[in-house]
Amino acid sequence: MNKNLLFYILLVIAMIFWGASWSASKVMVSYIGADVITFWRFFFAFLASVPLVILLKIPLRMDTHSFKLLILAALCNCLYSLMYFIGLNYGSAGKGGVLVTTLIPIFAYLLSFIVAKLQKDSSKMMKNNEILGLFLGVIAGTCLLNLGSWQELFGKFNTLFVFCALDWAVLTLICRNIGIHPVAINLYITFFSLLLFSPIFIFQPAMLEIFSFDARFWWMMFIVAVLSTAVGTSIYYMGVARVGAAQASSFNLLIPVTALLSSFVILGEIPSVLTLIGGSIAVFAAYLINLYQPKHFGFKSKN
Repeated sequence: MNKNLLFYILLVIAMIFWGASWSASKVMVSYIGADVITFWRFFFAFLASVPLVILLKIPLRMDTHSFKLLILAALCNCLYSLMYFIGLNYGSAGKGGVLVTTLIPIFAYLLSFIVAKLQKDSSKMMKNNEILGLFLGVIAGTCLLNLGSWQELFGKFNTLFVFCALDWAVLTLICRNIGIHPVAINLYITFFSLLLFSPIFIFQPAMLEIFSFDARFWWMMFIVAVLSTAVGTSIYYMGVARVGAAQASSFNLLIPVTALLSSFVILGEIPSVLTLIGGSIAVFAAYLINLYQPKHFGFKSKN
């Protein structure tokens, strides 16, 4: 336990970075369009990732299969980033952070279950805790969407962030099949996303306007591109290698909390009661689906 203590502390820090990126991103979209911010986020995240790869001596070799999957993952990443920044124009960063980060593991589970059934994998059966988790996920989603009318169900905020969660769940499943070092995956996806967005220089005349923005904008860019995308993601992948995927994944449950806290500190947003209730239920649902073990509550496995 003592040997892993440093990584547990680092993982908590990474979750703080990821949660804070929601509020920082909302600040940035108040300065300029989502397309411009998306490009520069990829640009600075890539620059910050290169020294980490060199310092950690991460192998970058890949085969054709991995290359194809990385391009597909980069496309998902680009779509996610656009919807993410555009969506922040229409609602609370704290609510968006809770909605997306709690729906991702639920969508990822559902997609993996569907794929297994299409491949006729009889070993993939829903357990009782997973069924309960999915049911709670539906209740949590209803709370988080905070519907005052049926029209709000398909409002821009809800639609964009639900699709963000679905898109990132697809990206997660793609990355599971890429057979290279996880930190290298992060570097390549960021680089390919940057290349895919590079034509924006031709069509968007405001690309260089960011260099005239004040220090607040650049602090927010530093949080999003460097601390969250480059440093936070690398810490997470190192944590997976050190303490295991299951334990590292459990730290994801901190993201909704850190997203709400950062939105309060940076933006002064006070979360609604429904957001707090829905977020709490969703966190528990994600735990039941992805992390639950009978021993957690003192039960013995029948096996």
